Amino acid sequence: MFPVCGNFDNPAGIASALAFSLPFSLHYTQSPCTPFRYTALASTLFIACAIIASESRAGILSMGCIFLLYFPMKWPKIGKALTFGLVMLFTASSVFLYHYKKDSADGRLLIWQCTWNMIKERPLYGYGYGGFQANYMDEQAQFFRTHPNSRYAQLADDVKSPFNEYLGVLTEFGFIGGTAMLLCAVVLFRMWRKHPGGSSRPTLLCLTAIAVFSLFSYPFRYPHTWILCMGSAFVLVLNGHPALRQTTGCLPFVAALLLTTLSVFAFKRMRAEILWCDTANRSLCGMTKKMLPVYKGLYDKLGNEPLFLYNYAAELNVAGQYEESLRICKVSSVRMSDYYTRLLLADNCKQLKRYKEAERHLQQASYMCPNRFTPLYELYTIYEAQGDTASMHRTAEAILRKPIKVDSPEVRQIIAKMKRFKQIN
Repeated sequence: MFPVCGNFDNPAGIASALAFSLPFSLHYTQSPCTPFRYTALASTLFIACAIIASESRAGILSMGCIFLLYFPMKWPKIGKALTFGLVMLFTASSVFLYHYKKDSADGRLLIWQCTWNMIKERPLYGYGYGGFQANYMDEQAQFFRTHPNSRYAQLADDVKSPFNEYLGVLTEFGFIGGTAMLLCAVVLFRMWRKHPGGSSRPTLLCLTAIAVFSLFSYPFRYPHTWILCMGSAFVLVLNGHPALRQTTGCLPFVAALLLTTLSVFAFKRMRAEILWCDTANRSLCGMTKKMLPVYKGLYDKLGNEPLFLYNYAAELNVAGQYEESLRICKVSSVRMSDYYTRLLLADNCKQLKRYKEAERHLQQASYMCPNRFTPLYELYTIYEAQGDTASMHRTAEAILRKPIKVDSPEVRQIIAKMKRFKQIN
């Protein structure tokens, strides 16, 4: 009904933006200007209600930490009693939020466990930038290969983030990156100790909110987090070292030059992504073969973007160019080895009658997400194409034993076909 709408992303983006803005609204509730003070109070109330309404557990916990630190700072005389009460409330809220969406919380425990296994494999330098997306799902597959009866099997999903920025840093940059991050935090805390009042208070609370949110989500995926984090750090450093203010005269020029340079690169990237979006939409409307030359032209500009590579490989598959699709898909799998990439690799191999290779990819996809029916069904079709009745029986039994996580027409069709096969054979 509306020409403009949301992107239907999860609430992490809006909840993080609100939680990180809350300290500044609280700060201005102390303004001597009455209209400004009441506006800040209304803003604080609105932000708090919106965070609760978003049902973002990370956002609610971040907001709780802000209040936990802010009120004892504001009323130091009753700080101990207030802090104790807020800690008790915060603890009770944390327990409630865990049980409120227990399956989701347990799913994150699985992700953290597999991520920690990755960190132990390369503890010093990590896997490099993008290493989590390139390797995590294979690690999850290995976990379920060695723990076939794990209680996490029904909770497994295709994962793109560790839901913990600290584990993400350790995974991609190792303990060297983690140590650098810790040193930055220590420096900023020392800056606050030198100048704890004034504008240092809301910026410290903002950084605290970012730190807490980062324990349970991926706030640095959003630009506002980077802006608020760097801005808050800049204020703390300037307040901690007032002498630096005399050397900031050239900062506007440097910032303008840097922003101009970044804008040029961003504009080129935006044009490429807009063209990609238009091309993908046209392909979905049945113009796949006509759009392949455009995809080929975009390959030079977006060849390092794994989602583009996957999309390009999928369109080549639809057009029947299985050899080229397989080649592009293998390039994509180096940067994003996930469930859907494995299915696409398997389908290309199946169409090329490279059944052993297809079987290997489908088995890996099945271990990545043990609750999915599609990999096992595709394995069944491969065994059917080879006339391997024994393997067909074994796979059909595995499908019929599998508990249903999300009921759908596709799942019901697969189960009905396996039942017919068992009745006939």
